Amino acid sequence: MQPADLETFVGDALGRLPLPRAPQTLLPRVLAAVQHWAGRPWYARAWFTWPVAWQVASVAALALIVGAGAMLVPSAQAAADAAASGIASGITTSMASAGPMSDAAALAHRGGVTINALRILWRTLVEPIVPYAFALVMLMCLASAAFATALNRLAFGSASDRVFQP
Repeated sequence: MQPADLETFVGDALGRLPLPRAPQTLLPRVLAAVQHWAGRPWYARAWFTWPVAWQVASVAALALIVGAGAMLVPSAQAAADAAASGIASGITTSMASAGPMSDAAALAHRGGVTINALRILWRTLVEPIVPYAFALVMLMCLASAAFATALNRLAFGSASDRVFQP
């Protein structure tokens, strides 16, 4: 038997098979799942389906949180600056005294110096390379996609080469 005859024979045999049927319990299960999903409380649904009053209240609460954050950040930053300057001045004045507070202050100072050194290294060594690394990764992704497409065409043939019979 030739491959073309075999293909025709198998295609005809598959065409004579009955279509698969869904289980009898599929429709009731789907309807029950839809009803359960629709019966959820309003706060468990998407925000756009909430009652309008609750939408307005949630937008107002978000505005209050953002406004409070905007007002508190400068004062928190000023407090952190004051604490850091107090620690820095305490390090220079009390380096000779021994104790846990001077050790903590020295440790905080060393941590700040380390963070600044790492920031400088990042900006001088890593940051200039990031665009080139990103471009290289994108080229690798495109090459992988091209390779996968070529492999798909070679291994399985193109969609226009396939003959589908109902």
